[in-house]
Amino acid sequence: MCSAQVTEQAEVAARRLLEVTAQSSEVEIRASYRRLLLRTHPDLSPKVDATERTMALTKAYLLLSSQTSSSDPLPHPKPAPTAAETDPRAERVRIDLLDDLTISVGAPASETLMLLIDMAHSLGEISYLDPAAGLLEIVIEFLEEPTSSVLLSMQGRGDGTTEVFCSVEPLSGGISPPADAVARLLLRTLTHPEEL
Repeated sequence: MCSAQVTEQAEVAARRLLEVTAQSSEVEIRASYRRLLLRTHPDLSPKVDATERTMALTKAYLLLSSQTSSSDPLPHPKPAPTAAETDPRAERVRIDLLDDLTISVGAPASETLMLLIDMAHSLGEISYLDPAAGLLEIVIEFLEEPTSSVLLSMQGRGDGTTEVFCSVEPLSGGISPPADAVARLLLRTLTHPEEL
């Protein structure tokens, strides 16, 4: 089986998992992902396979969203350097961008949540907070972009770190700001709060 067939099969499986069609827009894919995430997140669902299901949903969403963003002719800028790379006086908490939409925080989930709440107050208004589920939603007004809902889903790891997955949805309809750019904004705000 050639790699094109494998990729096509993965896309079909991702669409099926996210309950979308090949004709679904990026906005519809994101909305379906967020709806399903709120049902399957391990902190919200008592099902034994909740963690695996959430990971599969995230993987499917990343696959489909990378397909829509790969057609974007504009190159994406490199992620901003972390505080540990640029500031010798940086906090002890290590914060890094793992991929376009995921931030790793070198702290347990409870401490990460406090950092995210401080960051949220700098950027916008908190519209939803569920510490037990590891969910934080922020409404942010962007310059030259629609006001958007930024959903942060936290997942604690066994090594004491927490991964924060970011998704963005415009509140007024239309095209949302690029989620990877929003993730870099969150990273910059977490690592350099004094610059706001």
